[in-house]
Amino acid sequence: MKKILCILMLTALSIASAAQHFDYNVNFDYLVSNYEYDRSHNIFDESYTLHAARLTPEIGILAHQGRNMYHRVRCGMDLFKEMGTPCTVKDIPGEVLLYYNLEAVLDNGAKFEAIAGCFPRHFSEGVYIGPFFDDDVIFYDNNIDGFFLKYRTKRFYTEFGLDWLGKLGTEEEPYRRERFQVLATGLWNFAGNFNLGWAGSFYHFATSPALPNVVDNHMFNPWVEWCPKLFFDEMKVGAGMLFTYQCDRADNMNLKMPMGFYSQQLFGKWNLFLDNHFYFGDDLMPFYSASYNGVAYGDELYRSDLGFHTQRNRPSWADFLTVRYEPEIANWFSLDIFFTFHFGEPSEELGSPVFRGWQQAIQLRFNLDDLRDEYRKSMHRRHYRYGIEL
Repeated sequence: MKKILCILMLTALSIASAAQHFDYNVNFDYLVSNYEYDRSHNIFDESYTLHAARLTPEIGILAHQGRNMYHRVRCGMDLFKEMGTPCTVKDIPGEVLLYYNLEAVLDNGAKFEAIAGCFPRHFSEGVYIGPFFDDDVIFYDNNIDGFFLKYRTKRFYTEFGLDWLGKLGTEEEPYRRERFQVLATGLWNFAGNFNLGWAGSFYHFATSPALPNVVDNHMFNPWVEWCPKLFFDEMKVGAGMLFTYQCDRADNMNLKMPMGFYSQQLFGKWNLFLDNHFYFGDDLMPFYSASYNGVAYGDELYRSDLGFHTQRNRPSWADFLTVRYEPEIANWFSLDIFFTFHFGEPSEELGSPVFRGWQQAIQLRFNLDDLRDEYRKSMHRRHYRYGIEL
């Protein structure tokens, strides 16, 4: 830890004497995703189509400090276009990117990385989709306002970060809440093909000028996974728990602690993947329909997949089965074609059968950083699908 602090303190002094280069990146992301939940009368999710594209050009300065450290400062623009909505260039929504990035190889061979500012979410390597984030939330909210710290060895990876989601509103925006989310995840290869993993979220849903109340929504997911090297190119069988702490401070704290069992089974061969997620437990969104001064908490308080909002007062099960095809094209270009089938405990009262609905999607990504990666090669860095290299 002392070495990491020293690296951060010496950053400003080192850049002046370091070799500097013009730095740039272009990232393109396209997604068409169709959701059909009419079978369950759209009570767990809405039927709609997300069809959009994002272009993110960036420029900056890359400064090398020896062979084992570099500093980057970048600025850019995140441009977003929803298909089917006619607009001119001035109407395209855009968010300014402005961030600093440090990466260093420490004396013990471990790698440390720090990012601060407004930066693309792909810097985070943790897998939070599902109980923490809906995949649509990840696509729409593509950037993090805050910081992220990452540390890895060959058998261990962890990251910790802060995303500031909302600044306290003004008279012109009286309903804008102050909101922030702390995220952390880790993976430790503690024995052979067995890993211990964890992910956590501390979400503070605070006040606005017109809504002077605070709601806490915190979640922790520890798990154990088995990743043998057998016939499959990728195989993972994991099981763990979801623990939450939620309270509405305006309602005499009204503490709720829903929890449940959560597991994943992943099998991949020839670029074809079968990925299943199973949940059995309480309704993880007990305050979803709650409100303050007539304003419902809803999606602002809960950013996860609505399938975890079981709408029952007792434990029940839900299952998310994804079939995905990821052809190997290039390390800087990826194409994903996938189908997700949503199953759950049937309910005559809710009008929901076992098969609740499904999603069909195509997503392609282009990232120039992965094509123009001289600085990464100089640090012997590679991509980590699960945070560690086994």
